[in-house]
Amino acid sequence: MTRPSHFPDGHAACAARELVLVDGTRLRLVESGAVSAPPILLVHGFGASAYQWRFQLPALAASGYHVLAPDLPGHGFSQHTFAPGEYTRGAYARRLWLLLDALGIQRSPIVGHSMGGAIAAEMAWQQPDRVERLALLSPAGFGRIPTRARALSYVPDGLAPLARPFASIAAARLILGDVYGPDGTWSRRDEEELLAPYAQPGIYRAMLRTIKEFDFRLHSAALLAELPAGSLVLFGTHDHVVRPDDVAARVRGMREGRLVMLPRVGHLPHVEAWEDVAALLTDFVRADRVAGGVGVH
Repeated sequence: MTRPSHFPDGHAACAARELVLVDGTRLRLVESGAVSAPPILLVHGFGASAYQWRFQLPALAASGYHVLAPDLPGHGFSQHTFAPGEYTRGAYARRLWLLLDALGIQRSPIVGHSMGGAIAAEMAWQQPDRVERLALLSPAGFGRIPTRARALSYVPDGLAPLARPFASIAAARLILGDVYGPDGTWSRRDEEELLAPYAQPGIYRAMLRTIKEFDFRLHSAALLAELPAGSLVLFGTHDHVVRPDDVAARVRGMREGRLVMLPRVGHLPHVEAWEDVAALLTDFVRADRVAGGVGVH
């Protein structure tokens, strides 16, 4: 199909390509940095794409990493259509492991945002020996999500394409206004990049299936205790999408977990405070050992 101009157009440090995984899944991958450099995998959130990582890709590449930011299955310009039961947290994590397999990467730091944070955690539960470091930004499973999202789980799949007329600049502004903190601003390009994948009819069913199948519930204490020691959890104090009300208690249930709260930041810390987050992530993946504790950056 003919696609509109979209990321990484205009970003000289980034390039995109498509890969077909061993199970036949087609994924679009945006990369930055030398292929010979140590890898780091960035996993975006629900309804988004690799564009979410537009600031982190070149920043982490400049710090000496080969940065990998796929469009998740069912998202962006990756494959959208899968059988029922293939939009679960486990299925998303399994396909990202297949992506790393396809790239010949045995072990990597993994950074996940929102729903991508829950996927990154699932990757660590599936194959803990392959997770070099785990950083979770505004992660699902650590805070409660709005109840209105659950109502969509009752919508029949056949009605999903009817949402297409609502993919407008006005809708993009409403969504961005909900995810940014009180000082957050965005551009017209940000609105257009958010909308670009939604020119593809199949994406609406994929979003609906994900809402129905993905486990957005709070992680149990037993699962939190199994995350890699020294994992980083980062939230904005003004996150109204994944509410971090009791996140400190959850991080204390992790092995040497570290929590960083960014003041006046909303649900997109890696965008709203991208320089601070890039510095935090660089220090985190470079450190020999990460101390636990709760802090305000």
